[in-house]
Amino acid sequence: MYHEKWDHNLMGEAFLKDYADLVNAKVAEGVLDKTREIARDMLAEGDSVEKVARITHLSEDIVRKL
Repeated sequence: MYHEKWDHNLMGEAFLKDYADLVNAKVAEGVLDKTREIARDMLAEGDSVEKVARITHLSEDIVRKL
């Protein structure tokens, strides 16, 4: 249904931007989860906190909390 007061193109663009933002946030969350998993594995293998932080780009504080 078309309503002449609404600009349907702008509504579509806003929806797509909101959806893209949601997808990007979920992807970033997944990447961070995987990075933490890799860091835990590295620590379990005996790598130092400093090395894990350097390789994963996580802060040393975050690595220590893992």
